[in-house]
Formats: sequence, structure tokens, C-alpha cells
Amino acid sequence: MNSLLEVRLLSISPEYLKNIWTAARTCYSAQSPIEISDTETTEQEQLRLARHIINSGHHSVLEHCHMTFAVKNVSRTLLAQYSRHRIGISLSVQSQRYVTEQSGKNPEGIFDFVLPPSIEKSPEAKKMFLEAMESAQSYYDKLLALEMPKEDARFVLPGGAGTNFVTSLNLRSFLDIYKKRVLTKGAQWEIKELLDKMADILLEKEPWLKEFIDKD
Repeated sequence: MNSLLEVRLLSISPEYLKNIWTAARTCYSAQSPIEISDTETTEQEQLRLARHIINSGHHSVLEHCHMTFAVKNVSRTLLAQYSRHRIGISLSVQSQRYVTEQSGKNPEGIFDFVLPPSIEKSPEAKKMFLEAMESAQSYYDKLLALEMPKEDARFVLPGGAGTNFVTSLNLRSFLDIYKKRVLTKGAQWEIKELLDKMADILLEKEPWLKEFIDKD
């Protein structure tokens, strides 16, 4: 079953700008962060400091701003790419060891998978791709019928097999992975789509970040 990628925000740190401002001021002030946090300040002042911090490359204070997303209907190929970005990123992934991909799981009789747009555009390529998915499903079912454990039967499933996960990032990590997987030439379409959806959600909550997240 070819399903559409979905992203939902589960939680986010309140007051990104206030967190950044308090952390940055703490580094250079004789005051405690509690006193700094209690200081009256405007959003414009906080933004001015945040802009200076980001543009100067002193990104450690961005790690105090967190976000957690639920991600649905992505491929194992995307998971392999995303999980390479380990610093400041947490993952909890649907397990193929415990969740069966047996043909009776879905009404269509086949495991969830992601169909690349380039293949979908070509009738010949799409036919070949779907035949490969059906073959993998058949052999997976046969291995289970031979009482092979799910964790071993999954070895016949392709990188296009679908999965779901929860991920948490801090703002520093997000800006880094966005740059490498969206703005960098050659980044693959699926992970770009995932991060663009995350960025759209983040910008709804923190619109001031638009100047640092190139959506054009």
C-alpha cells in the first residue's frame, strides 16, 4: 500500500526566543539565569540577540529549544538517511521484529510501502516495482509459514517498506539537518519532503525563524 507521508507536532518548547535570549545572556552576564529570565525584555530585543547568535555561528544556545514530531508513512530508506544525523536527534521507530508485515495486515494484502514519484510516472517501471513488492510479500509470508521469526523474515523486505517513528530534535539539530537534506544539492526527495513538512509546522509556532529556514 503506497501511503502519503504525514507529520504531526507532539510537543514544542515554549518561548524559543526567551530560551535563546536567557541562555545567551547567561554566558556573558554576572547575573544568574533566573535573574536574567525575570528581566523585562521585548521580543525585538530577543530577536536581535537570536539573529546575532545564529549569524555568528554560536549555535549551542539553540539546543535549549526542542520539538517532537510523530511521523507516519515513510520508507526504511528515509529512516536510514535520517538516522545518520544522531547528534541532538532522538528516534523511536516501529519495529519489524515485533510488528508483522504478513499479508493479512492490510486490506490490500501487501505491506505498506513508498512508491517513488519517478517510478510512478512510468507505467512500465511502476508495474515492475509493484511486482517486486508483491514478490517480497509472498516470500515474507512463506518464511513465516515455515515458522521463521519475524525478525529474520523481514530480511526479504525492501528499503521501500513503510515505517513510522517519533523523533525529537533541538533547534540546532534541525537547522543542521535541514541545511544538509533540503538545501544541499542532491538530497533525496522523500527526506526533503519530511523536513519541509517539519519546517512548515515549526514556522507556524516560531515565524521569526523564516529568515533562517529557506523555504523558497
